[in-house]
Amino acid sequence: MQLTVHWSDLWVPASMIVLSVILSLVTRQRRHRRKATVRRGSRTHWEWLPFTFGLATALGELSFLLDLPDPWTTIIDVMARALALTTGFMVFRTVFILFMRGTRRVFRRRGADTSI
Repeated sequence: MQLTVHWSDLWVPASMIVLSVILSLVTRQRRHRRKATVRRGSRTHWEWLPFTFGLATALGELSFLLDLPDPWTTIIDVMARALALTTGFMVFRTVFILFMRGTRRVFRRRGADTSI
């Protein structure tokens, strides 16, 4: 069964890649303005999630759109799956880092209360 893909189907992955580049530039400027981000592990790379998702989707659609032979389709499919796994890992890592920051903020000790 041949899947039909049109050039207009590439707008969503292309817009996600552009969104990712814009997010990366904005967060880079924000990080340079803040002095507290020099500590290790302060970056979550959440701005690259749309890029990897958009690239994996674009690779999958381009292989059908260009009607490539089977070996090339297989190679591109493997690359798209590797990018999808990388995106899943990045999502898990970002959620974990944000969860740890939130719990650290909630359970952070405030000054000792001696009025009790």
